Amino acid sequence: MEKEIYYIVEKIKKTPTGRVFCIKSTMGTNFEMLVSEEQYERFEIDEGEMIDDKRFLKIREEMLFDNARRAAFSILSCGENNKKSLIMKLQNKGFSYELCKNMALYMEHRGYIDEKKQIGLLCDGYLKKKYGKIKIINELVTKGYLREDVTDYVQNELKEVDFAQNCAYIVENKFMPLPSVQSEDFKKMMGALMRYGYNFSEIKGALTIVTRGKDNE
Repeated sequence: MEKEIYYIVEKIKKTPTGRVFCIKSTMGTNFEMLVSEEQYERFEIDEGEMIDDKRFLKIREEMLFDNARRAAFSILSCGENNKKSLIMKLQNKGFSYELCKNMALYMEHRGYIDEKKQIGLLCDGYLKKKYGKIKIINELVTKGYLREDVTDYVQNELKEVDFAQNCAYIVENKFMPLPSVQSEDFKKMMGALMRYGYNFSEIKGALTIVTRGKDNE
């Protein structure tokens, strides 16, 4: 049978950020755990008290969560973050992936992270740069947003955007006069427009717009 471990709270130190439990296990290991004042009041632990393994782990779990929450608020106060970037920054501070993932969800559920709003603002910027749907989606995925969420946003919220017209703007400003279809310059133009994120149908529509405009001059 596994030997049960107990912990003695040898000292409780008051600090500006909470209380530090100085704990020693019956195995001789020393621990220092910083908890908030709120947690300290809830735990109701006094100096000299002996606690079992279950209670010790509960204190440790709450301590880590509280520390991660403070770190998350600090990160979010410095700038916009999505869930993925918050998870990465918390991991860089030494927190476990599971705790970081839960903290990111915690912040999202309480409104401190609004990925749909972030995606919308980024899309506004990409549209000003005349990016096509494919490039917009890929850029957002690269920034850590879920492809499913991004694709859904682009399909529903950007359905009124005339991407063929946007593509035509690029053609008119970068590739006029239009190169002949069989030329190397035409192939280069097609490659560039695809890198902007336009599909063949949108490029074809853009060339029709440009050609029609040229004919009307």
